[in-house]
Amino acid sequence: MTDIHIRTARPGDLPRIKQIIRQAKTLLKVRQVDQWQDGYPNEEILQDDIARGKGYVLQAQGQVHGYFALSFEDETPYRYIEKGAWLSDGTYCVLHRFALTEKLRGTGAALKVLEFWEQATLAQNIFSLRADTHPQNHPMQHLLARCGFTNCGIIFVRAHQARHAFEKVLCR
Repeated sequence: MTDIHIRTARPGDLPRIKQIIRQAKTLLKVRQVDQWQDGYPNEEILQDDIARGKGYVLQAQGQVHGYFALSFEDETPYRYIEKGAWLSDGTYCVLHRFALTEKLRGTGAALKVLEFWEQATLAQNIFSLRADTHPQNHPMQHLLARCGFTNCGIIFVRAHQARHAFEKVLCR
């Protein structure tokens, strides 16, 4: 499926985004990955993403089949890293809440998201991409490694949950 477009999420997209997130939660549970099994991300977080212009959807054949958020803010969990170190200091952009429907998995859509993320970050004159994922979320870890990210160590998110922390420094 090559006809994939990324756009800013709108309030009317929320029901479909919630459905995509529910599907992702189910897939993680089936894969025995204890990520997103605690109520996160919830409707309030998704609404906030949309209201603040941080949420994006992937459209294919006129329908929404994916969701992610980009954050250009300094985030508390990213201030302290264990068993390693960040590759850079300063401003960065984080990818959050990335989920695709089954229809888009394996189509190259994930690579399009990472390309979009890089371009959006460079457009802000920022040169660092950061992400975190559950230690058992091997597909996401593989995607990040494939796209040139380095596993920098461990950070802790909600309720002191350990996450592998990745960074990619972009060329200036």
